[in-house]
Amino acid sequence: MRKIVLVFIAVIFTVSGFAQKSADIGIWGGSSAYLGDIKEAPPVQTFNLNFGAFFRYNFNARMAMRAQFLTGSFAANGVVEDIPFEFKKNAQDISFMMEINYLKYILGERKTPFTPYILGGLGVMYFPYNLDPIKMAQINANYPVLNTVEESVIAATIPFGFGVKVTVGERLGVGAEIQMRKLLNDKFDNLDDPLSFVAVNNDGDTETIKYTDFLHNNDWPGYLGINVTYKINLDPRACPAYDRKHW
Repeated sequence: MRKIVLVFIAVIFTVSGFAQKSADIGIWGGSSAYLGDIKEAPPVQTFNLNFGAFFRYNFNARMAMRAQFLTGSFAANGVVEDIPFEFKKNAQDISFMMEINYLKYILGERKTPFTPYILGGLGVMYFPYNLDPIKMAQINANYPVLNTVEESVIAATIPFGFGVKVTVGERLGVGAEIQMRKLLNDKFDNLDDPLSFVAVNNDGDTETIKYTDFLHNNDWPGYLGINVTYKINLDPRACPAYDRKHW
């Protein structure tokens, strides 16, 4: 986790070094969501705290680039093939997303007080993976893994979402948003391809039949939350009266 945080901080400072105009920094807080192999589990069962921070560089009033770090807990309780199953774990998430406003929006401008927006990009998640062979045998008697597995996973993600943001002061804004992750890995809920099995082919050799791969799997973690954003001016030539001029 420490390495992921250091990489995130390094990227923020790198982007800041090349930026020439305005940018925003923000804090984020909310709960997590889950869609996956566990059935009859509501997407949001209980409040699972997640929090983090982001840096947003504004190319113009319509487009921005956001670098974001989130950390917190995920949980789900339901059934897999009619067998009760649950998981709870912490995960860390780094994402780099384009943020596109439906309306023109510049934080602090009276003429652009709010806008809905969409966002999407690429990212990674870091989380523990714990496979219980006894539970998997109850779900699928022919599951190919017979041993306990405990490991840490770094998985690529495709983050996307939508929200709305509002200016509440000369430099301050608030927003509410929903984000989801297309996880390019099936281990998030401790169920790595739970319906896979070992079969014997016509030559008498064993073969593992799988239903998921890098692109096709069922794990979709997500976030629901609010953020508070503060506007910073990265251009050293900015006039000290900037805020009074635009508010």
